[in-house]
Amino acid sequence: MTNFNLSLTTTREYRQPRHHLTDYRALGSSMLLERAVQRTVMTLSLKKLTSGLAGLTIRGKDSAKVRSLATDSRRVVPGSLFFALPGLRTDGHLFVAEAIDRGAVAIVCQKECWVPPNVALVQVADMRSAVSAIASRFYNYPEKGINLTGILGTSGKTVASSLLKHFLSSRGPIGMLGTINYEVGNRTLPAHRTTPEPVELYALLAQIRDHSCTDAIMEVSSHGIDQARVTGLQFANLVLMNLSPEHLNYHGSLENYISLERNFVEQQSTGLKSFIAGIDDSKVRRIVEGASENLQRKVLSFGCSEDAIIRAEDIRYSEKDTRFKLIWPEGSVKLVSPLLGEFNLQNVLAAIAGGYAEGVDPIEMGAALLSFESVRGRMERLDMDLPFNVLIDYMHTEASYEKGLSMVRGLTKGRLITVFGCGGNRDAGSRPMIASIVARLSDQAIATADNPRSETVEGIFSDMRKGNESADNLSFIADRRGAIAAALEIAEPGDTVLIAGKGHETFQEYSDCVVPFDDRAVAREILQNKQWQSR
Repeated sequence: MTNFNLSLTTTREYRQPRHHLTDYRALGSSMLLERAVQRTVMTLSLKKLTSGLAGLTIRGKDSAKVRSLATDSRRVVPGSLFFALPGLRTDGHLFVAEAIDRGAVAIVCQKECWVPPNVALVQVADMRSAVSAIASRFYNYPEKGINLTGILGTSGKTVASSLLKHFLSSRGPIGMLGTINYEVGNRTLPAHRTTPEPVELYALLAQIRDHSCTDAIMEVSSHGIDQARVTGLQFANLVLMNLSPEHLNYHGSLENYISLERNFVEQQSTGLKSFIAGIDDSKVRRIVEGASENLQRKVLSFGCSEDAIIRAEDIRYSEKDTRFKLIWPEGSVKLVSPLLGEFNLQNVLAAIAGGYAEGVDPIEMGAALLSFESVRGRMERLDMDLPFNVLIDYMHTEASYEKGLSMVRGLTKGRLITVFGCGGNRDAGSRPMIASIVARLSDQAIATADNPRSETVEGIFSDMRKGNESADNLSFIADRRGAIAAALEIAEPGDTVLIAGKGHETFQEYSDCVVPFDDRAVAREILQNKQWQSR
């Protein structure tokens, strides 16, 4: 780690904070982003970057030239402005000394801290708003030239975003920021957050602008809203997919989560063109019905309900595709979707509604739907010559398990064998319910590790067993590779093996390390070895 300057450490007590090892995965992605950004902005003075911020006081030279922005002290280079952000696991003020040692010319903070005379100290009333405002100025307001669509809600954001990008592609290059990756013109970067922190977010938007993308699609997570990562952005369209219990250990309650989403949409309402709402979800419908008059005028609803503006009728699901009649205000057409099941139909309708709001012909979108490839880790079918199906999915909430397994159950001729787990440092109260849902809807349910983080697998299993002691089809195998192998070993023709919980992820996260683990690659390797042994 960093060798700290003794002249700093002798004037006050300083203890080097211990970085969580999993932070380095995020750092690696951030470094790729930093290398990829081809900035056209000139070096800006501290005064220009900070003028007008609420509660602003500056001690030191406001003429200091700022060459880069950083919220992570490990990314500070000479000429950086460092934001000492308070966080959930640590406090950025603890890293001020490291940032100064690395060459920061200014520190932005919300409370008093010591800096040497050659470093400017900027104090503001609201750190989160200040980061967004400064990042926007530094990258020359990239958001102003981009037509932004935000995708909100508990599940389906990634598939709906990918579909909408597919439908809008005829308009030229489209930027997309989401759970799996960040797409900026002809460059794709690995994502480490669904919604990036403001410094990265505005850097990405600058790349999107510089690659001549006039449209961008963003997955907007509830954490991203609550932590003000999207403060200062005005969306042209917002799509609210659905709302069900998620991250309640963070939000405190389902009602808090719903209020957060509702308030964000209302705050955006003045500049919105369309509020695209999935009204088959009762909680989303409740937001629509209680919306302000201004927001009500902008509602474009979708779903299978009779009063949905964009809706599906005459629906037929099969193990190969989904067929339905699409209705919109000016017409109707019969469509075939390669995506399976009811919740994927909702994703398709959300994307079609998003395209319709942007003036794309629904018939053209219906034709484009046929060429859409599945999204990695979202009900992704393992493409191998097998007598049974193997599906990989990211489902990790009670609602997503209920919907996802019900759909797969209905499309499976034989048995449904599910491999699943519950992540560590997440809502422990949902664990027994998830195990109960999986045991009820599966013929065989195998619980295993799913990113234990700082918890033990046995401790997580103990939570999952509560109330499920009588489920004789529920077994527990701590090793995820072993659990997948066990499921594939018992699969017979006509069965479906569903490997759930991690989806697109290519790692397994423990308290002290992150190890490579890709459900798709592991399943493929096991199956190939099994086929080799049988010859």
